[in-house]
Amino acid sequence: MSVASAIVSDGLNSSWRINVSGQVYGPYTGQQIKAFATEGRLAPHSIVQAGDGPWITAIDDPVLGQLFVQKQAQKPTAPAPAQGFGPRGAAEPASAAAAEHTSANFVVIADLRSRGSGPFEAAISRLGDVYRLNPLVWLLHTDRTAGTIRNELIQHMGQSDHLVIVDATRGKTAWFNLGPEGDSKIRRVWKRTDKSSS
Repeated sequence: MSVASAIVSDGLNSSWRINVSGQVYGPYTGQQIKAFATEGRLAPHSIVQAGDGPWITAIDDPVLGQLFVQKQAQKPTAPAPAQGFGPRGAAEPASAAAAEHTSANFVVIADLRSRGSGPFEAAISRLGDVYRLNPLVWLLHTDRTAGTIRNELIQHMGQSDHLVIVDATRGKTAWFNLGPEGDSKIRRVWKRTDKSSS
């Protein structure tokens, strides 16, 4: 076991809270936090609190920061392709890079109560081809993931707003500000049937 892995393993005995637009969730165990990071629900810029400590970004937490370092280190490496350059070409096989950029269809459901929808609509328009189906629902085609879309859009949402993103192509979901009960119910109801691509 590497030193970084040992630090993460020992440190995950703590508990954390997560602050999302002023709403505090938790406490969560280290294993729950680790799962959130793996799923993309906890990002390096997420605001967290370990125990009764200060509120800081997850990447600045000595234990959680290692989760993101490990995630980067676990990416498969391959020689850089003959054409192109940059970190993606050097860090991932061409097939993995191509798969990651496969576009998908999304349903974005946003209940915007605290702010006007203008900044939100501008943000979603920058993500790809979009059509507003009704006041709460947008159809989106983009090469982003559900987690990435959520992280982009929540910057234009307030404390009383709610967001659900459904990846209709890959059968994945992401959400914001639904609270622990909503989180639990979605996980119980939304089951992927394609186990081979998990």
